[in-house]
Amino acid sequence: MSNHESVSSESIQNTEAEGHQAVSSESGSQKTAEDLFVPDFAGTSSKGEIESVAGFDPARALREGTQGEEVAITKQLEALQDAATLEFLEPETVCGVDDRVKMSPATNIPWRQICQLLITFPGGSFIGTGWFIGPRTVMTAGHCVYSKSAGGWAKKIEVIPGMDSASRPYGSQVGTSFRTVKAWTDNADPNYDYGAIILPNNDLGNKVGYFGFATLSDSELKNLTVNNSGYPGDKPFGTQWFNAGTITQVTNRKIFYMVDTYGGQSGSPVWRFLNGQRHAVGIHAYGGCPNSATRIIKEVFDNMLAWRKLGF
Repeated sequence: MSNHESVSSESIQNTEAEGHQAVSSESGSQKTAEDLFVPDFAGTSSKGEIESVAGFDPARALREGTQGEEVAITKQLEALQDAATLEFLEPETVCGVDDRVKMSPATNIPWRQICQLLITFPGGSFIGTGWFIGPRTVMTAGHCVYSKSAGGWAKKIEVIPGMDSASRPYGSQVGTSFRTVKAWTDNADPNYDYGAIILPNNDLGNKVGYFGFATLSDSELKNLTVNNSGYPGDKPFGTQWFNAGTITQVTNRKIFYMVDTYGGQSGSPVWRFLNGQRHAVGIHAYGGCPNSATRIIKEVFDNMLAWRKLGF
């Protein structure tokens, strides 16, 4: 089995789960001959744009490189930690001036496609961020679905799209089926820190919609303007915060940027907005100024595409 083989929380001896194994291989070059896009979200390569958000100063970012149910926000919820703390990962970081903007309400596209995650591991409960890539498929960080330090696979994850404080405009679903790759489960290798939640049905995904995603060449990614939004733990619980900036460094498996984030945003999308279309190019996971994401190279793209197809 290759170190980028897809694994799931379901028994690998189950022949019905055979299609969820070995969906890609990491052998060979990490560079792609051409850009690849999810079919429903084809786009043209360019430097991208920043989402139009009232109160957000794009110039400063570039210089820095449906009514629904409500639930009580308890002290227990407010005290939940970022799942990244389980693996002693470098926490997400605010870089320079903190110019994050609260998305309220979070019922427009793409904010409603981004989800607060309430994660229950055998060893405790934590928070994270996810985003829809298909009717039943929520993308996130690998450490949000699997953590050796917390007992292995998550027991369950509640997915709350467009959460805004106590408001859950689309309700929520609880997922118990998860995906990641062997290099994460076996070695906690940060270069492979990505995973997915497979929800029991497509009700939520069909309501809120889902992101496109792409694998872009080094030259397309360098100096690309990207956007990010998620649920940071330093802000009031259940509130979504946006920021944007420029990719400052590209490696075979990571992209780096001066986008402001904080613990709890692990798993959030890093996307290019161009001609009204949104393609994620990374899965945010780490801090350090520059902060960084797992890059969507072809092997990651192939796994995401396979996981996305589970919802159709």
